Amino acid sequence: MKKYIYLLLSLVIFSCSTEDDFVENQESLISKSEVEATSPNPVSLVKSWTSYGSYRGYTSYTLKFTVKVADLAFDKQVSIYHEKLDGSWEEIPLSYSFDIDNQNEIWTGQKSLGGYGASQVYADEFVVKYDVNGTTYWDNNNGANYTMSVRDGYFFADPNANVSVDTDFDSISYIPYYDKNSMTVTVDVRNLAPNKEVGVLYTTDGWQTQNYFTLNYRRYWSNGPFFYIQSPNQFDIERWSGSVQVDKSANTVEYVVVYKVNGQEYWDNNYGKNHVVSK
Repeated sequence: MKKYIYLLLSLVIFSCSTEDDFVENQESLISKSEVEATSPNPVSLVKSWTSYGSYRGYTSYTLKFTVKVADLAFDKQVSIYHEKLDGSWEEIPLSYSFDIDNQNEIWTGQKSLGGYGASQVYADEFVVKYDVNGTTYWDNNNGANYTMSVRDGYFFADPNANVSVDTDFDSISYIPYYDKNSMTVTVDVRNLAPNKEVGVLYTTDGWQTQNYFTLNYRRYWSNGPFFYIQSPNQFDIERWSGSVQVDKSANTVEYVVVYKVNGQEYWDNNYGKNHVVSK
């Protein structure tokens, strides 16, 4: 088998809108002269996450975002403009993650709020902002703004995206009882049909050999008291997870994920780079 399995799903770039259809009361936020959409497709939300949990008086809120931008110049800023409960809007900066190719990049970021007696700060709506070459571009969901409640799990912004690894929850750890390492993978899929299979193809030796294991559907998913997600969620996204034992010498595993449904296969191979998890 070839080392790389080509990605079958593609990310469709969302249209960029001018400031006129950005948000209500936008006059207090930004002037029209700042928004100049000279390029039709320079920025798009890939996926976003919300979660909330509380334990013994300690409360935690988490927002996560993945954005695709066209590489129009080296110097650029990518951020999320998020509505707050008091009606104001706050800019949440994102950071460069990796190149997809010579023309596009992935930027990611998150905002976590927590503490004893902590209360909710952010409302439901947000948009994506991209500043480059003196021009500001927006992805505002075609003028509707993106909307997520406080504990939704993942939202796939691209309607054609059907599978995505949650790399925040893949891991390798040593299990003394078995004297082996255990790899855990967590994946989100769009619920396209009741009958489906989600699996992981992986290698510990640079694809000289490979193995496969299936994941299990998680009706409810939690990671300690601060992450509790129901699936499918309001966006019809399901959470699947599972683990496999590998030799204790295998401290790095390379893998891709396949989602089999309705006679089709959808792959997440990290834009052709494959996923890598290390101990």
